[in-house]
Amino acid sequence: MSTFTGLNTMVRGVYINQMQLNTVGHNITNADTEGYSRQMVNAGATPAEYTDGLAIGTGVDALSVTRARDIYADVQFRSETAKEGYYDMCAKNFDKVEAIFNDTNDSGVENALQEFYKAWLNLSTNASDSASRVAVVEKGKAFADSIETASVQLRDQIKDIYDQMEIHVTDINQLMEDITNINRTIIAKESDGAYANDLRDQRDLLADQLSKYVNINVHENEFGAYQITCGGITLISGVDRLHLDFSKGVNSSRYGVDYGIVDYSVSIRESDVNFLPNTGMLRAEFDAIDQCKHYIDDLSNMAGFMMTTFNDQHKQGYDLTGAVTAATDDSGNTIYDSDGKSITIPGTRNFFGDTGAEYVYNYDEINKYTYVTIRDSTGVYRKDDRGEILKLTGVKLISAVQTNADFEETGGYRYIAAASAYDNSDDYTTIMTEEDMQEHLIDWGGRTADGTNAVFMSELFNMSYDNIVSAGRSNIYSITKYAETHDTVNALGGLGLNAYYKSEMTKLSVAAQAMDTQVSEQALIMDQISNWRDATNGVDWNEELADMIKFQKGFGACSRCLSAMDECLDRLVNSTGAIGR
Repeated sequence: MSTFTGLNTMVRGVYINQMQLNTVGHNITNADTEGYSRQMVNAGATPAEYTDGLAIGTGVDALSVTRARDIYADVQFRSETAKEGYYDMCAKNFDKVEAIFNDTNDSGVENALQEFYKAWLNLSTNASDSASRVAVVEKGKAFADSIETASVQLRDQIKDIYDQMEIHVTDINQLMEDITNINRTIIAKESDGAYANDLRDQRDLLADQLSKYVNINVHENEFGAYQITCGGITLISGVDRLHLDFSKGVNSSRYGVDYGIVDYSVSIRESDVNFLPNTGMLRAEFDAIDQCKHYIDDLSNMAGFMMTTFNDQHKQGYDLTGAVTAATDDSGNTIYDSDGKSITIPGTRNFFGDTGAEYVYNYDEINKYTYVTIRDSTGVYRKDDRGEILKLTGVKLISAVQTNADFEETGGYRYIAAASAYDNSDDYTTIMTEEDMQEHLIDWGGRTADGTNAVFMSELFNMSYDNIVSAGRSNIYSITKYAETHDTVNALGGLGLNAYYKSEMTKLSVAAQAMDTQVSEQALIMDQISNWRDATNGVDWNEELADMIKFQKGFGACSRCLSAMDECLDRLVNSTGAIGR
């Protein structure tokens, strides 16, 4: 081996140790940089020099500078991050919904419902007391206001979610644009075979952030560019990407139920196809909107019950005037008995809504929602602006729950139908028609202190359909009126008001608690995966300092050896004898 080869070997040693020290310094200074991956120099022996049958080593060379990265940990991290984003967003929505239905104070729906119930119960024993009658009206107003207030708050919550969703769609588009731009730069930088490590770290950090919004799968193509898919849709392919659009709003009533809001969707601009990820924050926002709509449906069902079954029961009682009206069939024709006399039923005054109007319960079996139609005493249905039969759904049905304006008149309390118009025989065990009920009609007879109908009204709060039927109560007519034409006997599916509300609130509480548990468990999973990933790509100060000492010693040793070889060469050239001169 020539002296110059040996010098070159030591130069390589100095160079490789200097590069190692530079890399260690780069790691240490970026130890707290978000998304940074520890880098390392991959060294390899240079080809040997063959002289006189001997293979003499020529030193070391840097093959590459690469990142310490576990791709399997990255895949798991992004998958779990999407779940974490989903659970966190759903939990926040549940918290807000629970705040709307906060029954721990005196201003919630449950309190208003209980106060309304107590007012009817009190009226049943104090039917001739004007104050008790006024209390029923006022508590009815408070109950109507409570469900209307909850409805407004749920609508506001939906609008806030849509506003947030629009911002998130903008964020997603920006992240995809940034990843695409980095893809383009990486392809250019790595064209000579080097790795653009810091750019790759930036791209991975952007991919991590994108995974919070939507579930993604990341693949690297042969050029080093990322291809990112979501649910089979390729969002990014190298230097090309799709664009997400926040669609123009459509009134919610277009889909059947009027939620009093404008609904939006997210679509892919290039294909105009709706985009709905499997999980992530964006999916959670769609699900949160559905949850809010579900609770509006619950309030709407309660409103439907009040406008139909509750009103029907009220009309089965006598008020202080003892007024009655002619019975009519479904076509509005007056019903006559065998002697040609018109059959009479108690007054047409609804507790909620308008006097003379009949609010009819309906159920859309295909789309699974309650709606109420309105017809007058002649059987003519009220029409909407398009000339079609008016269907009260969602918030429109909730808003219709207003106490009868007749109660606001001077002495309007006299119109509360507290006395029953029917006897309480024990054969009310089948579906009753108006004709059937005539057999049990009893005279008014000035029964101002009779609160039997108030008892029947109060039973609608707590007694279910099955209990009322089995007890043979005369209020069976109001709760079985629609049983022949509907799978559900009324808007609450046969439950009492209190049972229905408590059932739905229990479901809300259980779902919210389960989601909180999911959030806690997911946080533990994320900690484990983050630790797993950091164990590979994180910068450990102790390791880096140990490497720094090692490479510093190596640098010094190579430099020392190089100095020694230089001294040998100097002695050889300047201090040996001049033979042959």
